Amino acid sequence: MRRFPLILFVLYIAITERCEANKDYAYSIAQKVSLLDLKKYLVEDLSVYARELQQNLYAVELGVTQIEKVVQQLEEHNKGGEFNAIRQFALLRHLYSDWPQWLQFMRQKVASAWQIHAQEIRPYLPTKDDFDEACQVIYILIDVYGLSVEDFSRGLINGKQYTSKSFDLMDCSALARHGFEQRYFDLAEAWFEAIRADNDELHRVMGYDWAHVLQLYARNLYNLGKKELALEVLQKALSLGTDNHRILRQLKLMERGELVPMELEREGQVVNYAEGCRGLFDPPKGLSCHYDFHTHPLLRLAPLKVEPLHREPYIAMYHDVIYESEIEELKRDAMPDLKRSKVLDLSRGEVPDHGRTSMSAFQDYDQSKAVIAVNRRVMYMTGFEVLRGGSSDDLLVINYVPGAQYMPHRDFFGPTYKHYIERGDRIATTLFYLNDVEQGGNTVFPDLGISCTPKKGSAVVFHNMNSTYQGEMRSTHGGCPVLVGSKWAATKWIYGAEQMFQWPCVKPK
Repeated sequence: MRRFPLILFVLYIAITERCEANKDYAYSIAQKVSLLDLKKYLVEDLSVYARELQQNLYAVELGVTQIEKVVQQLEEHNKGGEFNAIRQFALLRHLYSDWPQWLQFMRQKVASAWQIHAQEIRPYLPTKDDFDEACQVIYILIDVYGLSVEDFSRGLINGKQYTSKSFDLMDCSALARHGFEQRYFDLAEAWFEAIRADNDELHRVMGYDWAHVLQLYARNLYNLGKKELALEVLQKALSLGTDNHRILRQLKLMERGELVPMELEREGQVVNYAEGCRGLFDPPKGLSCHYDFHTHPLLRLAPLKVEPLHREPYIAMYHDVIYESEIEELKRDAMPDLKRSKVLDLSRGEVPDHGRTSMSAFQDYDQSKAVIAVNRRVMYMTGFEVLRGGSSDDLLVINYVPGAQYMPHRDFFGPTYKHYIERGDRIATTLFYLNDVEQGGNTVFPDLGISCTPKKGSAVVFHNMNSTYQGEMRSTHGGCPVLVGSKWAATKWIYGAEQMFQWPCVKPK
């Protein structure tokens, strides 16, 4: 028994140190560890509380057992490096939704000194914004990849059954409510259907109300124009005998048609983006792989393996262009500095954007041997100058967790870019893949019907401008959301002002 205060103190210190920075729980691979620490802390706190508490012991011990089991599963999978959206969401949802309910339960039942521990950890729990973002991750994955909610909720993803825990009743209920609140009524319906009636004491402690869920489900159906089915669901809720006045009022309004349906709100997808993410594009035709000897004398000894994907604009995969040791060094150096990626708004500067949800960190030119070597290799691969000041941006190391993506965009800025005169525009991009991704994470060019699957050690090179130094609109590309696993990449943007001999500008006709 005496060991618990010490354990709680140690865990508390570890949590506060890791959570001082911006949390970004939904998209940060580093914060996943913080969430696990939080959960360990809460397990210990609940364990002590349960040992000291004699009344209501059954419900508390049930909660401890359940949480400990989840922590054990998460730690086992974490050691193996397997990440997926199901475990990530379930972990965040528990900390956001369930733990405050435990605190309320303790407050109502008994005044305990252990409540102090729970109060101390509250500032480090996920916020509503974190929770909403985690819900949005799940909806993005379902929508982009056209997944079955029923299969996904059971851990079955694209025909592969994952051993991680599936979504439980509370998870499905939270996702259904989120879909309803965001007016994603079609997908929310599937999450409501994944919920099953439950009389578990633990779920009642967590504030779960089956009658209220049915009310919400009925309203969701009504918004989809399924009035008869909505009335059936309300009748079922009425039979449970709780909050009948409210249910009866909703039932009468529906029957008389006095309840105004809310309109569905779903953002349209970029044309061909989802198809490319699902791997439905046909492979390029009329192009053949070759060895490149020409862009640098060293390539006479070690030519590059090039797989052309498109001629104009130029897009090609380069295979085996970064060493394992370089990959590990880049990832290790970037990990402590990873922050939410931003986009450049020409009027506001660098700003966060919901369409770019990766974490990233720039690596200075001379920061490490790996960065120096990779920068030189980009020069050999592209034939462009990247070492002079202003000729390129620093190497950017990027991490995508499940659900993280970069919606279709273009890398060039146009002549309104404030550094256009001295630097020029981004004429080319090199994107290195630093790991294999189990599912998802493709780089897609929707206008060209090209999809690049991440392969560890390879890189995709593409031109953002044509030979007349005009922005190439068809270079629009996006990073598909990671479905299972984690995606590591490194990108190098190359500017035009230093390329007058490598990229002579042709006068437009």
